[in-house]
Amino acid sequence: MKQFFNRRRLMVTGAMILVLPAAVWSLLLALGHVGAPGRPHQPPFNLSDRIVTIEVTPDSEGELRAHFSGTRNEIGMRADEFFSEVYARKRDLPWIYRLFDVTSMTGVLWVVFGFAGQAVFTARMLVQWRASEKAKSSVVPPVFWWLSLLGASMLMTYFVWRKDIVGFLGQSTGWFIYIRNLWFIYGQEESALEGSDSE
Repeated sequence: MKQFFNRRRLMVTGAMILVLPAAVWSLLLALGHVGAPGRPHQPPFNLSDRIVTIEVTPDSEGELRAHFSGTRNEIGMRADEFFSEVYARKRDLPWIYRLFDVTSMTGVLWVVFGFAGQAVFTARMLVQWRASEKAKSSVVPPVFWWLSLLGASMLMTYFVWRKDIVGFLGQSTGWFIYIRNLWFIYGQEESALEGSDSE
Protein backbone atom coordinates (compact mmCIF):
# COMPACT_ATOMS: atom_id res chain seq x y z
CA MET A 1 0.00 0.00 0.00
CA LYS A 2 1.45 3.34 -1.10
CA GLN A 3 1.41 6.24 1.36
CA PHE A 4 -0.23 9.51 0.39
CA PHE A 5 2.50 11.82 1.69
CA ASN A 6 6.14 11.63 0.77
CA ARG A 7 8.91 14.21 0.88
CA ARG A 8 8.11 15.63 -2.55
CA ARG A 9 4.47 16.19 -1.67
CA LEU A 10 5.56 17.67 1.65
CA MET A 11 7.64 20.32 -0.14
CA VAL A 12 4.81 21.11 -2.59
CA THR A 13 2.32 21.42 0.29
CA GLY A 14 4.68 23.68 2.24
CA ALA A 15 5.13 25.93 -0.80
CA MET A 16 1.36 26.08 -1.33
CA ILE A 17 0.80 27.05 2.32
CA LEU A 18 3.21 29.96 1.84
CA VAL A 19 1.76 31.06 -1.53
CA LEU A 20 -1.95 30.71 -0.66
CA PRO A 21 -2.29 33.97 1.35
CA ALA A 22 -0.66 35.96 -1.48
CA ALA A 23 -2.97 34.30 -4.02
CA VAL A 24 -6.07 35.13 -1.95
CA TRP A 25 -4.88 38.73 -1.54
CA SER A 26 -4.28 39.01 -5.30
CA LEU A 27 -7.80 37.70 -5.98
CA LEU A 28 -9.34 40.23 -3.56
CA LEU A 29 -7.28 42.97 -5.22
CA ALA A 30 -8.47 41.91 -8.71
CA LEU A 31 -12.09 41.95 -7.50
CA GLY A 32 -11.63 45.45 -6.07
CA HIS A 33 -12.23 44.49 -2.42
CA VAL A 34 -8.85 45.78 -1.23
CA GLY A 35 -6.60 48.63 -2.28
CA ALA A 36 -3.26 48.06 -3.94
CA PRO A 37 -0.30 48.29 -1.52
CA GLY A 38 0.62 51.93 -1.07
CA ARG A 39 -2.61 53.14 -2.68
CA PRO A 40 -5.16 54.29 -0.11
CA HIS A 41 -8.49 52.48 -0.43
CA GLN A 42 -10.21 55.27 1.46
CA PRO A 43 -8.81 58.68 0.36
CA PRO A 44 -6.81 60.54 1.41
CA PHE A 45 -5.30 57.67 3.41
CA ASN A 46 -6.20 54.28 4.84
CA LEU A 47 -4.85 53.53 8.30
CA SER A 48 -5.74 49.84 8.12
CA ASP A 49 -3.55 49.36 5.04
CA ARG A 50 -0.57 48.99 7.42
CA ILE A 51 1.81 49.50 4.51
CA VAL A 52 1.72 53.28 4.28
CA THR A 53 3.96 55.08 6.77
CA ILE A 54 2.80 58.36 8.27
CA GLU A 55 5.46 60.95 8.96
CA VAL A 56 4.74 64.32 10.55
CA THR A 57 7.30 67.01 9.68
CA PRO A 58 7.35 70.82 9.62
CA ASP A 59 7.03 72.51 6.22
CA SER A 60 9.01 75.59 5.06
CA GLU A 61 6.78 77.85 7.16
CA GLY A 62 7.20 75.73 10.30
CA GLU A 63 3.67 74.29 10.15
CA LEU A 64 3.39 70.58 10.85
CA ARG A 65 2.27 68.42 7.91
CA ALA A 66 1.42 64.72 7.76
CA HIS A 67 3.06 62.92 4.83
CA PHE A 68 2.10 59.42 3.72
CA SER A 69 5.24 57.89 2.30
CA GLY A 70 4.79 54.67 0.37
CA THR A 71 1.81 55.93 -1.60
CA ARG A 72 2.05 56.27 -5.38
CA ASN A 73 1.39 60.00 -5.06
CA GLU A 74 2.88 61.59 -1.98
CA ILE A 75 0.00 63.01 0.04
CA GLY A 76 0.52 65.91 2.37
CA MET A 77 -1.99 67.34 4.85
CA ARG A 78 -1.67 69.94 7.54
CA ALA A 79 -1.40 68.28 10.95
CA ASP A 80 -4.73 69.74 12.11
CA GLU A 81 -6.46 68.41 8.94
CA PHE A 82 -4.91 65.00 9.50
CA PHE A 83 -5.94 64.77 13.15
CA SER A 84 -9.45 66.05 12.35
CA GLU A 85 -9.80 63.33 9.72
CA VAL A 86 -8.54 60.63 12.11
CA TYR A 87 -10.89 61.84 14.86
CA ALA A 88 -13.89 61.93 12.49
CA ARG A 89 -13.19 58.43 11.22
CA LYS A 90 -12.71 57.04 14.71
CA ARG A 91 -15.91 58.67 15.94
CA ASP A 92 -17.91 57.30 13.00
CA LEU A 93 -16.42 53.80 12.99
CA PRO A 94 -18.63 50.78 13.80
CA TRP A 95 -17.82 49.15 17.16
CA ILE A 96 -16.16 46.12 15.53
CA TYR A 97 -13.62 48.37 13.79
CA ARG A 98 -12.77 50.06 17.08
CA LEU A 99 -12.54 46.69 18.85
CA PHE A 100 -10.03 45.33 16.28
CA ASP A 101 -8.22 48.69 15.89
CA VAL A 102 -8.84 48.87 12.13
CA THR A 103 -10.59 51.32 9.81
CA SER A 104 -12.13 49.09 7.13
CA MET A 105 -13.76 45.72 6.46
CA THR A 106 -10.43 44.62 4.97
CA GLY A 107 -8.86 45.18 8.38
CA VAL A 108 -11.63 43.16 10.05
CA LEU A 109 -10.99 40.28 7.62
CA TRP A 110 -7.28 40.39 8.41
CA VAL A 111 -7.97 40.18 12.15
CA VAL A 112 -10.37 37.26 11.57
CA PHE A 113 -7.61 35.58 9.53
CA GLY A 114 -5.21 36.11 12.45
CA PHE A 115 -7.72 34.59 14.90
CA ALA A 116 -8.17 31.60 12.55
CA GLY A 117 -4.38 31.12 12.45
CA GLN A 118 -4.25 31.20 16.24
CA ALA A 119 -7.14 28.68 16.43
CA VAL A 120 -5.29 26.28 14.11
CA PHE A 121 -2.12 26.76 16.14
CA THR A 122 -4.00 26.02 19.38
CA ALA A 123 -5.75 22.99 17.87
CA ARG A 124 -2.37 21.25 17.48
CA MET A 125 -2.00 21.06 21.27
CA LEU A 126 -5.51 19.61 21.66
CA VAL A 127 -4.73 16.98 19.02
CA GLN A 128 -1.45 16.08 20.73
CA TRP A 129 -3.10 15.93 24.14
CA ARG A 130 -5.86 13.64 22.82
CA ALA A 131 -3.31 11.33 21.14
CA SER A 132 -1.26 11.13 24.35
CA GLU A 133 -4.34 10.41 26.50
CA LYS A 134 -5.40 7.67 24.10
CA ALA A 135 -1.94 6.05 24.12
CA LYS A 136 -1.41 6.69 27.86
CA SER A 137 2.03 7.96 26.84
CA SER A 138 3.52 11.13 25.36
CA VAL A 139 2.80 10.96 21.61
CA VAL A 140 3.30 13.55 18.88
CA PRO A 141 1.26 12.53 15.81
CA PRO A 142 2.11 13.88 12.32
CA VAL A 143 -1.06 16.01 12.32
CA PHE A 144 0.50 18.01 15.18
CA TRP A 145 3.29 19.12 12.85
CA TRP A 146 0.85 19.85 10.01
CA LEU A 147 -1.32 22.04 12.24
CA SER A 148 1.82 23.76 13.56
CA LEU A 149 2.97 24.47 10.00
CA LEU A 150 -0.41 25.78 8.82
CA GLY A 151 -1.06 27.85 11.96
CA ALA A 152 2.44 29.35 11.93
CA SER A 153 2.14 30.23 8.22
CA MET A 154 -1.18 31.98 8.81
CA LEU A 155 0.18 33.88 11.80
CA MET A 156 3.34 34.89 9.92
CA THR A 157 1.17 36.33 7.14
CA TYR A 158 -0.95 38.17 9.71
CA PHE A 159 2.12 39.58 11.49
CA VAL A 160 3.49 40.87 8.18
CA TRP A 161 0.25 42.82 7.72
CA ARG A 162 0.43 44.10 11.31
CA LYS A 163 4.11 44.97 10.86
CA ASP A 164 4.86 42.99 14.03
CA ILE A 165 8.48 41.79 13.75
CA VAL A 166 8.39 40.06 17.15
CA GLY A 167 5.39 37.91 16.24
CA PHE A 168 6.78 37.15 12.78
CA LEU A 169 10.18 36.04 14.09
CA GLY A 170 8.54 33.99 16.84
CA GLN A 171 6.55 31.99 14.29
CA SER A 172 9.19 31.80 11.54
CA THR A 173 11.78 30.06 13.70
CA GLY A 174 9.34 27.24 14.47
CA TRP A 175 8.32 26.94 10.82
CA PHE A 176 11.62 25.27 9.86
CA ILE A 177 11.35 22.86 12.80
CA TYR A 178 7.86 21.75 11.70
CA ILE A 179 9.04 21.14 8.12
CA ARG A 180 12.10 19.22 9.38
CA ASN A 181 10.02 16.96 11.64
CA LEU A 182 7.64 16.16 8.76
CA TRP A 183 10.70 15.49 6.58
CA PHE A 184 11.94 12.92 9.10
CA ILE A 185 8.50 11.30 9.46
CA TYR A 186 7.95 10.83 5.73
CA GLY A 187 11.59 9.84 5.17
CA GLN A 188 11.21 7.00 7.68
CA GLU A 189 7.97 5.90 6.06
CA GLU A 190 9.58 5.94 2.59
CA SER A 191 12.48 3.82 3.90
CA ALA A 192 10.06 1.37 5.53
CA LEU A 193 8.06 1.06 2.29
CA GLU A 194 11.21 0.53 0.22
CA GLY A 195 12.35 -2.14 2.70
CA SER A 196 9.03 -4.00 2.53
CA ASP A 197 8.99 -3.81 -1.29
CA SER A 198 12.44 -5.41 -1.56
CA GLU A 199 11.43 -8.41 0.58
